[in-house]
Amino acid sequence: MYTQQQSKTVMSMANWLAETKWDTFSTITYRYDVKAKQNYKIMTGLEEYLKTLDKPFNMFWVTEYTNYNYNTHNHLLVKGDIVGDINSHLRSKSLIGDQVKHLPYEKSASMYVSKFICDDKIDYGFIKK
Repeated sequence: MYTQQQSKTVMSMANWLAETKWDTFSTITYRYDVKAKQNYKIMTGLEEYLKTLDKPFNMFWVTEYTNYNYNTHNHLLVKGDIVGDINSHLRSKSLIGDQVKHLPYEKSASMYVSKFICDDKIDYGFIKK
């Protein structure tokens, strides 16, 4: 799948992410097909919204392709009390329903969100507030 150097990059990213004591690992699946460009706009819009909140938080997000690269969904690592705000923002845009999953963070989630970091088709972002 990856070259030896890319594998090192993935492991380094996973280890770096694991240094943060995240609270939540989330999977954001949309109500309809969302292409990569649209997904990027949604996620950067979410970032901008969250930055307006008077709450401390960290969030790392990564886009993953589904259905033979036809549409996308996201995985997030979240530190802080913003999960409700994420849901509220995305619901206000009619983007999500009940298919969103927020689970307690486990260290393996850092590896999971890093696995495609060397793929030039994915987008990701990191916010520390």
